[in-house]
Amino acid sequence: MKDSAFIRGSVPMTKEEVRTLVLSKLELQPNDRLMDIGAGTGSVSIEAALRLSAGQVIALERKPEAVELIKLNAEKHDVCNIEIIESEAPHGMEKLDTINKYFIGGSGGQLEQILDLIDTNAPADCIVVLTAIVIDTMLRAYNYFKNKGWFFELSQVAISKVDTQSAVAMLKAQNPIFLFTATKTKSK
Repeated sequence: MKDSAFIRGSVPMTKEEVRTLVLSKLELQPNDRLMDIGAGTGSVSIEAALRLSAGQVIALERKPEAVELIKLNAEKHDVCNIEIIESEAPHGMEKLDTINKYFIGGSGGQLEQILDLIDTNAPADCIVVLTAIVIDTMLRAYNYFKNKGWFFELSQVAISKVDTQSAVAMLKAQNPIFLFTATKTKSK
């Protein structure tokens, strides 16, 4: 989905190209249950919900403005298999044994506590996809997965776009993103 398909406001959003990678790495199946932690505008939640014909998305977001945007975006795209929880993770993360896919787009400084809950309660074959802009967050996630023995991949994604409306064609860079894909067990 195009970024322009989402009502945005001033809330951060996982951009189109990164969102495409995130959704690919989640390997969504029609009956999966996805928890989107730090859901922001809900762009990942909405696009995932549209793919989960028999599944569900739980969008966890702490900022009231963002929660309202998720509701508006869900309504705009006629998505009804999404549950929106206004809470700061790790609060609001219940019934993790029934959730098999996780996207962490924001942790509010609680990354280790969030990952501990997933590590302790989620099914062994769950997939966690995590994005980080801040190097410190990337290092914390890297050390966590390494020390806990998770199987993971780490990529760095840098997207630049040409402004085709400008008089001069010039690349405009977006923030580089660190992209983790992690499983508690080795890949199949």
